[in-house]
Amino acid sequence: MGGSASGLGFDAVRVLLVEDNPGDARLVRLLLTEDSDRPYLVTHVATLKDALAQAAGPAFDVVLTDLGLPDSCGTDTVDALLAAFPDAPLVVLTGLADQRIGMDAVQRGCQDYLVKGFEDPQLLHRTIRYAISRSAVARELRESEERFRTLIEVSPEAILLCSDEAVLFANPSAMQTFGVARRQDLLGLEPARLFSGPALDLVLAAAGKAGAETGEAPQNRIECQLTRCDGDHFEAEVTAASVQHARRPAAEVIVRDITERKLAERQYRLNSAVFETTAEAMMVTGADHRIVAVNPAFERVTGYKAGEVLGKNPKILSSGRHPAAFYKAMWAELLTEGHWHGEIWNRRRNGEIYVQRATFSLIRDAEGHVVNHVGVFSDITDEKQEAERILYRASYDALTGLPNRALLHDRLHQALAKAYREQGRLGVLFLDLDGFKPVNDRFGHLVGDQLLVVLAERLRGCVRESDTVARLGGDEFVIVLPDMVGSDDAAVVADKVVQALEEPFSLDGISVIIGTSIGIALYPDNGENEEELLGAADRAMYLAKQTGKARYILA
Repeated sequence: MGGSASGLGFDAVRVLLVEDNPGDARLVRLLLTEDSDRPYLVTHVATLKDALAQAAGPAFDVVLTDLGLPDSCGTDTVDALLAAFPDAPLVVLTGLADQRIGMDAVQRGCQDYLVKGFEDPQLLHRTIRYAISRSAVARELRESEERFRTLIEVSPEAILLCSDEAVLFANPSAMQTFGVARRQDLLGLEPARLFSGPALDLVLAAAGKAGAETGEAPQNRIECQLTRCDGDHFEAEVTAASVQHARRPAAEVIVRDITERKLAERQYRLNSAVFETTAEAMMVTGADHRIVAVNPAFERVTGYKAGEVLGKNPKILSSGRHPAAFYKAMWAELLTEGHWHGEIWNRRRNGEIYVQRATFSLIRDAEGHVVNHVGVFSDITDEKQEAERILYRASYDALTGLPNRALLHDRLHQALAKAYREQGRLGVLFLDLDGFKPVNDRFGHLVGDQLLVVLAERLRGCVRESDTVARLGGDEFVIVLPDMVGSDDAAVVADKVVQALEEPFSLDGISVIIGTSIGIALYPDNGENEEELLGAADRAMYLAKQTGKARYILA
């Protein structure tokens, strides 16, 4: 049934016949059925009003109309039908006296006209066929021109048409680029008002005039600095091509504001310099996790040359110290937050393991897809070792290597918290050595220090790995027994300690015998916090000394 404006690809040609004379209408219908290789579907109306009503229905391939209708005549009929059926060619049927009107109709946009009274069906068929064909060509040309005009109007690039004397055309982007509010502010300006130096030579040469300054045509594209109409400067790329306008040479000029690109190029050069000269190692991988770039600091830290790692997976740096769960958590945070910061143990090319402080970040494209991973890291092995030495000195006794008072309190606090949560029990043993001062006085402090070192080892041998043996200072020691099963567990350990310390100590050929007095406090029987338990154990220890030494007493 219905078809496109051309009628191509359809079995029937849809015709709207607008004719108030029944005889003329019958003749047209008859001629359309004679000697035709294609069928015609004719819709006949007698008034302009009825014809216009058909515009809301299926499209017609051609409109045949008389100019003298009951409710319209002449060019008014033509104008109304052209407006109502813009995609269908209009063929006018006119009487002999109306040939001038027919030609006027063609000038107004009709495809053709026929003088009424003809009896040749082929004439009608050819007229309709050519009208449809010419209409299709005209429509395609019109649509092409409209697309071209639209492309120019919406182009993000400034497009101007210039003669050697004035700006003839400027699109909205040109208005924005040169900083004007109205098109008229650019039209008529001399090219020298917008361009200067080599850029002006380029435009004038394209417009058919030799370069004003050099006397010769410059290249057709240059980068330069231009000035907006408000006085601001910007970086630009200017391209000019010769065209014809109104049969005269002109220049089609495209101006691209490349200020941001130039800034990006300068930023890239700066970033490249930073990448090459920074003291921190940098590594860039692609979306496939293969290394695409490293800086000189990376080579210094890892021992790998760039050529040895490019295209490789960063796993070649792995130390093997971290479990799979560590990397899984790291990648989960990296993908969620876009970055990760922490410490990682890695391996140098020579096999040496070191610790690095690292920051990993994601680079995504405009669609949000990850395109690169950037790692920045520094070797903090020395810093880490020094921190560990400082922490060790702050937490351990320098002579015996046992936890000191500060670490004792921390571990006792944690053990109490655990016992409270689990409704468990723990014991605290407070030890004071018997006969240590005479050893110092008789053999000197060097022997006394050796005695304390060996004694510490004996104390460690009396407890579990989960227990804590600490030196408070001098000859005072504390043992913390977490997770006790029974109340007598502490007494068993105390008895073991007493017996262990009764054995003679052989120190550089000197045999020394000492003992110890021990006070025991239990949680929760003798206290619920550190101070209460240590105080109770201390008091029990003094009672043990007063009752004969080398023994233990439960608080």
